[in-house]
Amino acid sequence: MKYKQKRFYKKNQIHKKILLLILCIVATGGILAFGLSPVALFSFSSNDTKEIGQIDFDVPYEALEKAMDLDIQSSDEKNHIDWVDTLAYLACKYDGDFKKYSAKDIDSFAATLREDKTLSSLVKNWDSFTYYQKAYDTILGNFLGNYKIQTPIDEDGSVVWTESYGLKAFSPIADGYIYTDYDDFGTGRTYGYKRKHLGHDMMVDIGTPIVAIESGTVKSVGWNEYGGWQIGIQSFDEQRYYYYAHLQKDHPYSANLHEGTAVQAGDVIGYSGRTGYSTKENVNNIDTPHLHVGMRLTFDVTQKDSSNQVWIDMYALTKLLSKNRSQVYIVEETKEYYRSYNFSEPSYYQQQQLLDDTANLRRQNELLMNIVISKNPTQETIGEVSAESNNEGILVPIIMYHGLIKDPVEQTKYFISPSYFENDLIYLAEHGYTTIFMEDLIAYVETGATLPEKPIILSFDDGYYNNYYYAYPLLREYNAKAVISIIGKFTDDFSLLRENNVIYSHITWDQINEMIASGHVEIQNHTYNLHTFNNGRNGAAQKSGEVIASYKTFLESDVGLLQEKIIESTGNTPTTFAYPFGFISKDSDNILKEMGFKATLSCTEGINYIKRDPDALFHLKRDLRPPGKSSAQYFKEMGIE
Repeated sequence: MKYKQKRFYKKNQIHKKILLLILCIVATGGILAFGLSPVALFSFSSNDTKEIGQIDFDVPYEALEKAMDLDIQSSDEKNHIDWVDTLAYLACKYDGDFKKYSAKDIDSFAATLREDKTLSSLVKNWDSFTYYQKAYDTILGNFLGNYKIQTPIDEDGSVVWTESYGLKAFSPIADGYIYTDYDDFGTGRTYGYKRKHLGHDMMVDIGTPIVAIESGTVKSVGWNEYGGWQIGIQSFDEQRYYYYAHLQKDHPYSANLHEGTAVQAGDVIGYSGRTGYSTKENVNNIDTPHLHVGMRLTFDVTQKDSSNQVWIDMYALTKLLSKNRSQVYIVEETKEYYRSYNFSEPSYYQQQQLLDDTANLRRQNELLMNIVISKNPTQETIGEVSAESNNEGILVPIIMYHGLIKDPVEQTKYFISPSYFENDLIYLAEHGYTTIFMEDLIAYVETGATLPEKPIILSFDDGYYNNYYYAYPLLREYNAKAVISIIGKFTDDFSLLRENNVIYSHITWDQINEMIASGHVEIQNHTYNLHTFNNGRNGAAQKSGEVIASYKTFLESDVGLLQEKIIESTGNTPTTFAYPFGFISKDSDNILKEMGFKATLSCTEGINYIKRDPDALFHLKRDLRPPGKSSAQYFKEMGIE
């Protein structure tokens, strides 16, 4: 099964036809709603401004099901037919009125695409296609995809992991529990004030296990006068917010659920009830036990906390999701329910990292191709800045690693086999080298502390989880030390996500503290969130034309944030800054010195000769450890013998 990043990539490539998206606020209650009375205006880049009237998410179940089945069936075909594209095509064809729906239109659409007609040629006359594509992708974009799930193979409970492409969002009602419902979106409610019902009610018995529709982060847990005990979960891409309400009195939530918890699609999150309609907590004032479930959209994640949000009708969606229900079991001692079979899907963070890495690699290649041709007077490129290199000091090599990975398919210039690292440790020990921390080198320069006869520093950039999984045990086994420079945002994200994958995950704060306590790992600063090429800025470097005062404020804000987080989480203060991609501006070191940093690490290759001069600790050279060379060959070429 080939993995697809289909909708994720398409989201980042949506043609910039939408210039303005105005969504009107419902007068009663002040909440935006798809399918109610407001008129939505959409302007396109064509000469004419087209008004698309009231936009309901009124795609019928039959169209959703057929488009989904076509998507799944064609997933391995040359012309994969994405269900979002199918539905957007139909919406244009029907001018937004799905009462005109005919299954033959999907058949015709599929047949045309299978004849190697392009989608763009079919929709070229519909300016509204881009809007519908974006709208439906925001709603449905993460419902289908690759996933793995445990499957029972015999009665003794043995399971195997099965890999598939298909529906990976779940019904909110656990498997084996009966529910009834009807399309009640937009009906009237009178408790408190007259308003529209902006969710979907599913009638179930009290205590029915409720599961997460989609993976995400718990944003809200607690009492709401209208919804009773409720849970709010935001998808990892921050475009969908799921609201589960009227949960069970006295036992509304699953064990250990709290704000900030990361949940997977299909996990048990709580239990149905009839709480709500009361200013007093834990009161049953709802006559009929049911789950109220709602989906709120955010088209622009930068506006996720604004009023530009849309609630949609979930009637057809919940019917579709009933095709995928999570099996659960109960632990009698605690009366808690848990999912029976574990589930795994490609991480949103991995996909984001893949996109960032691809863009960064492309940018690096472009820059490296032009190093000799042009120079920015405010910014040195890779290879232009180095520490003082002469024979009037102690020789201190610094080896640069990034990730360790066993799978040859995943190995790159920056991700090498753990066996290389282990052999490096063996070679260095056999040749009399002693691994040291940056604090040891700084103490040598500033206080006259002694260093071992043949010191060497092993540095890891970015803080991948595989550093903890592969490198850390080897460091303990061979009594060695390493310096890991972390990207703060990724450590924050994965501390929340709790997803340990050796390919793409990053180390968590708990893992960091464990490694620090061992005495084998030192943690340093690699920016909080500047490991990017963004808006003309290369990593942490100064942008062309940017005044020094603005750059200083910018750098201090990001780097200072990670300093604070490391101090708060570990009690240690980083003394060394590793430049992302090696990009260094002429004022960077002075700003970092003012912030208290004692040393900086570049990506310039070579060996350092360190004198007892504090300036010798800035722009330190490092040599990237490549694959394809034995430890003996690699180190001998560097003169490390």
